[in-house]
This record gives sequence, C-alpha cells and structure tokens, in this order.
Amino acid sequence: MPEMASAIGVMVSDLVSLLDSALFRVLSEPARISIMKELAVSGRQDISAIARRLPQDRSVISRHLSLMEESGLIIGEREGRHTYYRLNGAAILTRLESMAAEMRTYLERCCPESLDEAGEEAYSLES
Repeated sequence: MPEMASAIGVMVSDLVSLLDSALFRVLSEPARISIMKELAVSGRQDISAIARRLPQDRSVISRHLSLMEESGLIIGEREGRHTYYRLNGAAILTRLESMAAEMRTYLERCCPESLDEAGEEAYSLES
C-alpha cells in the first residue's frame, strides 16, 4: 500500500501544479480577461488603443500586458516606438488542450465515474 499512497501523492501534486499553472494565474485576474476580450474583439492593438477602452491606468495595463506576454497568451510585436499586441491563439489552444488531456488522465485514475457524468454536466452548464 505505500506505493499506492506515493502514486496518489504524486498524482495530487501534479494536479495541483496543473491547476496552479502560470496560465490559470494569468487568467484569474479580471483586468487581464478584459484585455483578452478587447484583443479578441478588436484585434491587434497598441497599449494606447487598449487603454482607451479599459478603466485601468495605462501603467497597470502595461504590467498586465507584460505578464500576459511572458505567459505566452499574447504576442507583442515592436514597430518603431510602438508595440502591438495580439492574442497567441495557437499557443492558447495548445496549452488548454494539453491541460484538458492531463486532467482527463488524472480523473480516469482517481474518479473514473465522474467522467461518465461529464456529458450530462457539461450540457446542463451550457443551458
């Protein structure tokens, strides 16, 4: 049984790491979600254009953009004195798909019965 407890401990540790990833930390801030929405709706923009549409100060938005760029959610492209930001769609999808696959693996090991209900739960959450 010690091997089983050790395997479960590793699995729980890996799951905690997954849920505490840089991606989720970045996405947990409402201001960064607003920036992502702005980039999704309006496309590639510099900080001035983003700041005109959001209530935060430009310096706060700049800090959020830096964190988002470091995490790979957005790409900043320098053009002269300006940096234009856009969503990094391919990276976002790759990371979310990888996380979903890891989560499925954990759930299959710890509580496979929860996956049987996933379809019904997903349907009820969307309604």
